[in-house]
Amino acid sequence: MRKIPFFFSFLFLGFSMLEAQEQKSEENNENLANFDCGIVQTKQKLDRQYFASTPSIVLRVNNSEYVYATLQFGKREDKIFMYIRIADTNVCIEKDKVLDLYFKSGEVISYKNDFALNCEGYFAKQLSKKDYMKLQENEISLVRIYAYGKNYELYVSEAQNYDIDNQLNCLAAYHVKKTDEVKIKKQQKQEKNEPASGT
Repeated sequence: MRKIPFFFSFLFLGFSMLEAQEQKSEENNENLANFDCGIVQTKQKLDRQYFASTPSIVLRVNNSEYVYATLQFGKREDKIFMYIRIADTNVCIEKDKVLDLYFKSGEVISYKNDFALNCEGYFAKQLSKKDYMKLQENEISLVRIYAYGKNYELYVSEAQNYDIDNQLNCLAAYHVKKTDEVKIKKQQKQEKNEPASGT
């Protein structure tokens, strides 16, 4: 598990700029589902393995003013990860601290943090097949994260549940490509968009 903290810290840094840019538009459209998979894979390699991520879903923190959290899913090899970052100051979450998922059915399940002790609000969990199926088959009503000194409650809308289901489906089917495959795909896209010469 030593490799997981490095993986997520690198991933969060890479997507922090995207989160800030998307925050306003996603907050305004939290009741609109996103039908695009939007999986991103860069040429970076972590622990000699390539990885891919879904777009972040912005969740409002309902028991704190002007605080939000981002939920993302990632894939490395055939493993799927769920990670959440609370965008607040000094949100300290220790390794093995609990996150509770409340489903609309009334069921509650708890996950322990795979991420190392941190005060940047990072929570990460490698999903087992059972975890994956649970998220696919049930709608989440509330996410509760237990941090030092404060708990954070995040409500999940119907559209956001749709996005979670859609992103998990997309990520499960996605084949993490090698760097050369990513380069070829980008080149083909550029060639397709370039105007034909001599016109």
